[in-house]
Amino acid sequence: MPEASFAKLPGVVKTRVGYTGGSRPNPTYESVCAGDGHTEAMRVWFDPAIISYEDLLKQFFREHDPTQKSKCQYKSAVWYHSEAQRTALAAVMKELEGKYRVRLATTVDPAGDWWDAEEYHQKYIEKSMMRRGSAGWW
Repeated sequence: MPEASFAKLPGVVKTRVGYTGGSRPNPTYESVCAGDGHTEAMRVWFDPAIISYEDLLKQFFREHDPTQKSKCQYKSAVWYHSEAQRTALAAVMKELEGKYRVRLATTVDPAGDWWDAEEYHQKYIEKSMMRRGSAGWW
């Protein structure tokens, strides 16, 4: 899930890539790749007066195929922070299941421990485009 697609949305204040969902403390990219149970994820800070949680969810689901099951590292997953977020997520997923006509593979869990990914993972696409001399996000 590219940070760039969220970072450019009006109302998104900050994004951060990290690891969550596993039980091992202080995961690293290497441990996640080795299957430690964590998932690579992105945190999004946003101003709800400008962009809604529902709009962020819709962007998330546009970015990938939520019907495809994947390994833990890159699975489709949402971790919610409140009952209101869980309810909004359930409504968006129900709407999408009607569109896809299948059950979504996206896992839904309460937010747990979070560890920021290594700095070289932050704004990865932006950094790689700069190294290649491109002025754009894509």
